[in-house]
Amino acid sequence: MSWKALLAIGTALIVIVSWTAIRGRATLPATDEATEKLVIRQIGHQLLLQAGDSSSRVLPVEERANREYLIRFAAPFTFFTDSLVGTVRRIIAANSLPANYLVEVIQCDSPAEVIFGFQIYKDSARNVVPCLGRLQERSCYKIRIRFTETQAAGMHPFSGGLMAGSLGAMLVSLLFRVFYIRKRSTAGKPGNMPAPVALTGLTTDGQGPENIQPDLPPEAIKQEVPASSGIAIGNLVFLRESQQLVTGSSIIMLTAKEAKLLHVFACAQQEVIDRDQLMKEVWEDEGVIVGRSLDMFVSKLRKKLQADPRISILNVHGKGYKLVVGRAGG
Repeated sequence: MSWKALLAIGTALIVIVSWTAIRGRATLPATDEATEKLVIRQIGHQLLLQAGDSSSRVLPVEERANREYLIRFAAPFTFFTDSLVGTVRRIIAANSLPANYLVEVIQCDSPAEVIFGFQIYKDSARNVVPCLGRLQERSCYKIRIRFTETQAAGMHPFSGGLMAGSLGAMLVSLLFRVFYIRKRSTAGKPGNMPAPVALTGLTTDGQGPENIQPDLPPEAIKQEVPASSGIAIGNLVFLRESQQLVTGSSIIMLTAKEAKLLHVFACAQQEVIDRDQLMKEVWEDEGVIVGRSLDMFVSKLRKKLQADPRISILNVHGKGYKLVVGRAGG
């Protein structure tokens, strides 16, 4: 095949792939879209729990164009701006959703003004998070979350590979053309042998150099490894499998018993759990259940949950315990 034909094919492929990438970025499978909606709904649920509301409903999440979601609530509520930012960031990171997104809190009443918002990027140095440390009044709110990944990030892997292959074909054809012309011009001079042409980046079998990926910085590696799925408790994230409590940049380690007990509480926040149920779920496998052991481990959990002063485990007389997430200082 001539170099002109290779050049024409490469150009045509680049045009086709570019047009396809611009026309429509790869969409998520239906199962991934459903998972995204569940994660977004979990954000609304946690915000109501933090406001002390464990009974009113989070209305069905409204999915809009361009990966935009609207969380609606059945009842008014209040929130701290810090808690909203922390909750959204933890739940999105824990479920490996896109790292770039815009969050806006909108009043339900007309005019529907944006009363608070923030922008998060994969590069945290670009984050825009204003007005922290403020308590918003009790009112009807809607929360709009829009993922803002760049177009290049959304390109289908096949399209990216096709474009790279097209560029490679064009480069090889041009280098071959340069080599061929120089060889002919040298051979045309009497007494001259064809001069060898060193083609940078090509081996003797005509293949390109090995593509060696440079080492990534630790921050980039952390972004590429999906975060473990966790449960938000106030400003903390509980990682059941690794027996950890994550608070900001700190990690609090739990024992196996503490992790079992906290998992029961985390799955029933703001609800009274019977003592017998707690002892059965945590100690049943051991055959011997001692009430004092439960009280001792609850005391240990209380100390470790002090990382968020709004979290407390209450002793409900004659019944059991209750994990409560309340207001700061309340």
